Amino acid sequence: MKKLFGVIVMICAHTALSQSITFGDQTSLYVGDGTVFFFGGNTSLNGSLTNTGTIVSYGDFDFVLNRDVGNLKFTGANDQNLSGDTLEVGDFVVDKQGKLTLLTDRVIVSGALETRSGIIDAEDEEDLLVSGSSQALGTGYVEGKLVGISQGGPVTFPMGVNGSPNYVTISSLATGSIVSVECRIPDQAQLLPDEDMVGLSDEVEWILKVKGDSTTAQISVSFSGVDLNNFSNGESIRANAYTPAIALFSKQDTLYHILDGTQNTADPFNPSGTITSNESIWITNEGRRMAIALVPLVDEPRLYIPKAFAPNATLEENREFKAYFTGTLVTSISIALYDSFNKQVFTVSQSGDDLDVSQFSWNGVLNSGQDAPEGVYYYNVRIVADSQEYTQVGSILLVK
Repeated sequence: MKKLFGVIVMICAHTALSQSITFGDQTSLYVGDGTVFFFGGNTSLNGSLTNTGTIVSYGDFDFVLNRDVGNLKFTGANDQNLSGDTLEVGDFVVDKQGKLTLLTDRVIVSGALETRSGIIDAEDEEDLLVSGSSQALGTGYVEGKLVGISQGGPVTFPMGVNGSPNYVTISSLATGSIVSVECRIPDQAQLLPDEDMVGLSDEVEWILKVKGDSTTAQISVSFSGVDLNNFSNGESIRANAYTPAIALFSKQDTLYHILDGTQNTADPFNPSGTITSNESIWITNEGRRMAIALVPLVDEPRLYIPKAFAPNATLEENREFKAYFTGTLVTSISIALYDSFNKQVFTVSQSGDDLDVSQFSWNGVLNSGQDAPEGVYYYNVRIVADSQEYTQVGSILLVK
């Protein structure tokens, strides 16, 4: 490793040092306006720095005791480390393969944070603070935690986890509001959905906190890498179509509840998309947990009945005949099932304030206690919901 002493002035448009280098205590580095200075190897800057241009690094960079370091860009194919005390950066660009790990007390970005590609590893809450703007320009992201200061407009947090970007944009914030976002893999045991959703994704969750007084805000998430066919801890809700939605954890009942929002993905089963909440939420200094839920896409009350069931099926939800109803509260239900000889094999009738239709089911056992034979059975289902009657008559196949 080479050690330099003296004064180095960079005034050319493009200047490069290709090897690993250590600047001595007595060395001053000046990078002038319009100058792009490339460091090809690992660099340690023990002397003073004045940077009004841009420093581009392909290796590790240690600013030692320098604080105001100007515009930085990290690029290349290898993992890199950024070291130093508290670093004040202008524009901070990461456009690389692999990971940039922050080994600093804090990086304060006053210009633009651009995560074009690669990952910024910021595990501690105070590692990275953006007082300028965050720009979603590519596939890169911050893994861990990011603090943003609102300048009066929306604040984008380019977060991600497990190799996938999962950005959050927070809008309607007061100027000067300080908000932190953590993106992580959730604890599956804590993903408890309410009855309105199929389940919750166990691949990503966000924790939002505000520094100071609680505030209201609107939320938009742009997610990717989520398997929308594999959700945890859900109910057997049936509908013709489903859509992802933002779910917010409630401490009052320890459940997640859906935020009223608009889904901006053309294909509901695409593993990426953007969801914008129409409903404002409170963000507190204790933190609010958000996750991706899957909900039935229902624009009006709807009765759904499967075409077959199998008492020996692998999935429990397929082992019984049951009806599903979504869209409004059910106050009455009656079900009658008949075999091909018009003999009644099952009947139920019940009224109440809010009935769960899917709880009234037939397991394929006759009144005699014997298993019903395989074949076609006929049903008559009548539901009363919001003073409206919904009736469906049809056939279902019992499969052995």
